[in-house]
Amino acid sequence: MQTENVHLLVVEDNPRFLEELLEWLQEYGYQQVATATSAAQAQEKLADPFDVIIADMRMEQDDSGFTVVNEVKERNLSSVVIILTANDTVTDCRTAFKMGAWDY
Repeated sequence: MQTENVHLLVVEDNPRFLEELLEWLQEYGYQQVATATSAAQAQEKLADPFDVIIADMRMEQDDSGFTVVNEVKERNLSSVVIILTANDTVTDCRTAFKMGAWDY
């Protein structure tokens, strides 16, 4: 799998988790990674194309990851969205997939 040309956006408000995720992605060869620490920052960055968006579900608001999924849908972007969370529930999982998230 070629990862060096994949454009990623990582949306995470916890600095420690963000750093760990970036290190992990770098180890797997991802070189083009942008970051945002809020849904609002992510919305601004979506002016540029991203192949994959990895978004934390719970940030400054309870539904921040869902806000990112909605924005991708509203802009009709082809980005794959992956929702990350430590607070998984069946309801949240169903909501994420119904909204178009690729993985949860």
